[in-house]
Amino acid sequence: MSTVLDETAIKPGPASTTPRKVRRRRPGRGRLYAIALVVCAIYLVPMLYVVGVSLGGNTASGGNLFADGLHPENFIKAFQSTDFALYFANSALVTIVSAACQVFLSCMAGYALARIKFRGRGLVLGGLIALLVVPPEVIMVPLFIIMTKFPLLGGNDIFGAGGGGLLNTYFGLMVPHLASALGVFLMRQFYIDLPDELGQAARIDGAGEYRIFLQIYTPLAFPAVAVVAVLAFQGAWNDFLWPLIMTRSNDMQTLQLGLTVFFQQDSTQWNLLMAAVLIISIPVVALFLFGQRYFQSGILAGADK
Repeated sequence: MSTVLDETAIKPGPASTTPRKVRRRRPGRGRLYAIALVVCAIYLVPMLYVVGVSLGGNTASGGNLFADGLHPENFIKAFQSTDFALYFANSALVTIVSAACQVFLSCMAGYALARIKFRGRGLVLGGLIALLVVPPEVIMVPLFIIMTKFPLLGGNDIFGAGGGGLLNTYFGLMVPHLASALGVFLMRQFYIDLPDELGQAARIDGAGEYRIFLQIYTPLAFPAVAVVAVLAFQGAWNDFLWPLIMTRSNDMQTLQLGLTVFFQQDSTQWNLLMAAVLIISIPVVALFLFGQRYFQSGILAGADK
């Protein structure tokens, strides 16, 4: 007798031929959202406390912030407590001019380091990277001496003696913010990854280097320009130490120095101080929200490069 074997009995099943894939478990969206909420709370809780103090009474610090009700008039009192209009004008002038100069100089220097070949370019780039790790406080004393000993300005003679130089002047307040090693480095990283064919085609059409820089490459690097502009504006607007050193009169003080009026010998007007802090923060927050799309894309593109 011959036994007929069923063909299906000897055929291996699909489970035996296909190796089992081990799937790694990824954290769910719920966990990611929970982590994001914790990170947001780290930043939001102190800001909410600042808002609460600004709306409360000065005697309520340490206990119930709203023990005697809300006080939205604190913002008006804070604005009227000192020469806020004068300080705002000084801060706006110094910040806008210095930020514009920093953006323009960063674009020009970044383009030169990325697109123009010259002797010593690598050395200049190495020095620029080395400046990124130098704290601003290190150069503050030498820079102050240079500002006060500037020849033929502020009553100084040709040797820089006899007067105050650029002390207590708008230009003296702008000097540390006119150029930035970080701004130059960011612009250089953007310019260097743009296609060379654009510049070559423009040169064939007769365009000069300045036209290629202004009309071809710089518009393509607008996200990087937005990043440098926001950083420059924030650095100049929030600067406290340099105006404290360079100003000698009330007419030259900035908003950050104006906050010291709320610090008294025996007490501090915390509600008015926090109200003034919120008022001062409005321009920086508004600028960031306005350029958030470009700022975010610029940071991500810089990270990819």
